[in-house]
Amino acid sequence: MKILFVTNQVPFPPDNGVRIVSHHAMRLMSEAGHELALAVLTEETDDPAKRFARAAAYCQKDRAWWMPLPRRSRIDVQLSAALREKLYFVERYRCTAFRLKLTGLIEIFRPDAIHFDIITLLQYVAIAPAGVGTVASINDSNGLTLENALVQGKYAGLTRVYRKMQLRHTRRYEATEYPRFDAVHLMSEIDAAYLTRLNPSINTVVISNGVDPLIFKIADQTRNKIDLIFVGKLVADNLQGLRTFLEVSWPLIESQYRDLKLHIIGEVGAEAQRLKANFGDRNNIVFHGYIENLTDVYRNCGIAIVPINKDCGLINKVIEAMAAGLAVVGFGKTFASIREAKDGQDFVSAADFAHFGQVVADLIRDDSRRISIQNAAHVLAKQYYKWSTRAARYESMYRLSAERAMSKLTVPAAD
Repeated sequence: MKILFVTNQVPFPPDNGVRIVSHHAMRLMSEAGHELALAVLTEETDDPAKRFARAAAYCQKDRAWWMPLPRRSRIDVQLSAALREKLYFVERYRCTAFRLKLTGLIEIFRPDAIHFDIITLLQYVAIAPAGVGTVASINDSNGLTLENALVQGKYAGLTRVYRKMQLRHTRRYEATEYPRFDAVHLMSEIDAAYLTRLNPSINTVVISNGVDPLIFKIADQTRNKIDLIFVGKLVADNLQGLRTFLEVSWPLIESQYRDLKLHIIGEVGAEAQRLKANFGDRNNIVFHGYIENLTDVYRNCGIAIVPINKDCGLINKVIEAMAAGLAVVGFGKTFASIREAKDGQDFVSAADFAHFGQVVADLIRDDSRRISIQNAAHVLAKQYYKWSTRAARYESMYRLSAERAMSKLTVPAAD
């Protein structure tokens, strides 16, 4: 098959929820012998040109390129989105120059299927030729994400009113736009069920992410460790969850275990500077910044904290920590998409942040229970979350999308 990937981030390195999907889908399809092409429209600032060569290596010669997203004022985007009745973040990625260049690539490459990555780029499905399979690889439902935030009381005042309006627009968008695709790729059955309720015509396909094989190899080194680790980009929900953990949960743990350390992995950008200023001068809290090779830090820890209370999508850091042989503590919703896992056996959930601290303290105190959970988590991840098991499922998704597209073509009646 010939598969064209259209992404809004350069798919290398696979170190966040967006890059992980496109990188491994390209890698697996390249290893399976398929021909690939890549078009990227991005507003990344972390040297995309340097990283692009690694992603382009999976593609046919001269069939990969990237383009910076042109700057537009926020007011211009908001006004245009209102006039065109589009979601703000979708309108932000409307680019005539990219559309023209992508059209040219499609004409030259002639793909059997096109993989559109993330909701912002789905608008370019309009230029996909008839008979070409289209895949919307959206990770999770944006509507369900907003519902999670509203239920948790994340927004207040006018912001909450605005988010409720956005939720209505998002539901309408997902219900009307996703049926245009031959397949909608998601991380969890929860998101798939949510979209099917919005519109039964949406062709959902659930293929969750896997784990880097190197992470599985360090489980023997983490089994007897008790230090804590938090991994995640220090923005939005991740940052808020970590902040509340440090303010509410950590004092309870720290009061009982003075020598225990919390390792925080993630780039400390502008949003996180205040948090680091408040907690970074303590000997038992270490801000490591961004680290590409997570095995370097996982091997020194025994418990992973994931204070993210949502049931949409798949939280990659949960399955990675499990694979590394760590006991993972989160909330009930944190593990909702890992349907094979059982609370108290493969992970431990907390009712709230105060309970979170007590759960962690209890795990540190009870060596046999902690080690049992670490072992079970590693076995579960090894059984269900290897990337090698995803190749056939990705290939099937692209083939099915192409077959569905071809079936829509009108076949002239025989004379």
